[in-house]
Amino acid sequence: MKKILCLLLTAAMMIPFAACSENGGNGDETTQSAGGTQSTPGAEAEAAEEEDPTAKLYEDLPGGDYGGFNFAFLNNISNFAYTIMSAEELTGEGINDAVYNRNQKVEDVLNIKLDEHLENYGDVTNDMNTAIAAGDDTYSCFWNEAGFVAPFAINGYLLNVNEISALNLDKPWWEKEAMNEIQVLDKLYFLVGDVHLMFKESFWMNGYNRSIIDQNQLENPYDLVKEGRWTLDAMKADMEAAAQDLNGDGVMDGSDRFGVTCYSGCVHPLYMACDEVMIARNAEGIPENVTLGDRFYSVIEKIVNTMFTKDALSTYVCMSGVTQNIAQYQDEWHGVFLSGHALFYLEPIGSLKKLRDMDDEFGIVPFPKYDEAQSNYVTYIANYAAMCGIPITSSDAERTGTILENLCAWSFGDLREAYVDTTLNFKYIRDEESKEMLNLILSSGRFNLCDLLSVTAVKDAVGNAATAGNPDVASIAAKTAKVADKMLEKNLGKLLGE
Repeated sequence: MKKILCLLLTAAMMIPFAACSENGGNGDETTQSAGGTQSTPGAEAEAAEEEDPTAKLYEDLPGGDYGGFNFAFLNNISNFAYTIMSAEELTGEGINDAVYNRNQKVEDVLNIKLDEHLENYGDVTNDMNTAIAAGDDTYSCFWNEAGFVAPFAINGYLLNVNEISALNLDKPWWEKEAMNEIQVLDKLYFLVGDVHLMFKESFWMNGYNRSIIDQNQLENPYDLVKEGRWTLDAMKADMEAAAQDLNGDGVMDGSDRFGVTCYSGCVHPLYMACDEVMIARNAEGIPENVTLGDRFYSVIEKIVNTMFTKDALSTYVCMSGVTQNIAQYQDEWHGVFLSGHALFYLEPIGSLKKLRDMDDEFGIVPFPKYDEAQSNYVTYIANYAAMCGIPITSSDAERTGTILENLCAWSFGDLREAYVDTTLNFKYIRDEESKEMLNLILSSGRFNLCDLLSVTAVKDAVGNAATAGNPDVASIAAKTAKVADKMLEKNLGKLLGE
C-alpha cells in the first residue's frame, strides 16, 4: 500500500525525471540547430516522446479486433462510493467525462461495445451465482464489494488472474500491493485498479471539525499525527473536552455536541489502526490465524473504554442506534457531524460526499495509534471495497483480460486525476493539510483477511462483545478459535484446489 500515495499524485511527475536521468550524458554527438540549441541524432523522436512521458507505459498494451463484441459485465451500486463505469454523454463533470472518454477509446481501439448492468450487491451476487451454475457466459466479469466477491473465489467460481497473460499486474494502473496482500501462493482471484473507484473510497478515515478544535483550544490533530502523538488516549481527551450539553437538560442527545459520531462497525478499523490483526500471512505467504496476545486484549480494552462504555455513550459518543434524537438530521449520525454537533466523524473516504453542504471547516486524519510506541499508522480497507472477479464461465479469458487491461490503463490518466481533483482537491476537504493526511491514509491501507477468507468467527465474537461494552474478550476469542481454525483450513483448501 505504500505506493498508493505516489501513484495518486506524483506518478506522472516522476516519469519525466527518470527519463531525464536516463538520457543525460549518453555520449551521442551533438550538432547545433538553426535556432542555436543543441540537438542529437533522433532528437525529434525523443522530443515527441518527452511530450508524452507515459507513452512507454502503453507500448506493450494488448490489442485486438473483437468484431463488435458485446462486453457485458455486472457492477454494484453503493450508497456512499463512486462505482461509475459508464457515462452516456459528456456533462462537464470530471469523473463522468473521464469515464465517457475512456470507454469511447477502448470501444474504438478494440472494436467492442461495453455493456454495464448496474445492480445492488445482493443482486450481483445472486445473478452471478445463477449464471455460473448454468454455465452461462453472458457476463465476462463483475464488480462487487470484496466481502461478496470472496466466496466466489473460495468456491472455485473465479479464474486465477495470474494465468491470464493479457493482464500485466505490474503496471501502475493496478493496485499491486493490495493484490499481493490477498494472493495465496500463486493464486489471485481479485483485480483492483484505477478502472473502478470504490476501492479508494473504502479506506476509513477520521474527519474532524476545525471550528470545534479552535473553540476548545485543542491541538491540531494534523500536528499530533505528524509528531507521532495521535493515539487513542489523545483522541479520547479531545472528545471529552469537546462534548457539551448545549441545552442544559442533563441528557446528551441529538441537540447537543459530541466528541465523535459513528456506528458500531468502527470497532474493526480501530483495532486494526492499533496494528492488530486476527489473520496474518506466514513466511510462506499462507494466511494463519493469529494467537491473540496481551497487547491485543489491551487494545480492545482501551477501545471499549474509549467508545463503548455506558459512560462514553452518555457523555461524548454519538452512536447510531443508541443516541436519541438524531433522526432530526438528514442521514442521522452523519448529519450530527454535518451540522457541527460532533468533533470527530469515523467513516470511509467515500462518505465525504455526504458533507458537501457542511458550513464548518473540516479536516481529515488517520485513525489513531494505540500508543506513541507504535511506529506506524494503519488504515482499514473495508470489506465493501469493490473488486473485480472473472467467472470460470468466461468463454475467452484472454479477451476479457485484454479489455480489462485497456480499461484500467486508460483510467490511469484522466480518471485518476479527476478522482483526485474531485475528492482530494478541496471540493469537500478545505485545507492543504488534510490533502496530505488523505495521502497518508491511502498509503497505509490494510485488508482484514478475516473478511476475504470468510473466517469471521473470532472477529464477529470479539466485535460484538466490544461494542456491547465488554472488554473481557479473551475467553470469547478462545471459545471461537477452533471454529476459526477449521474454517480457515477448509477455505484455504478450496482456494488452493486441495
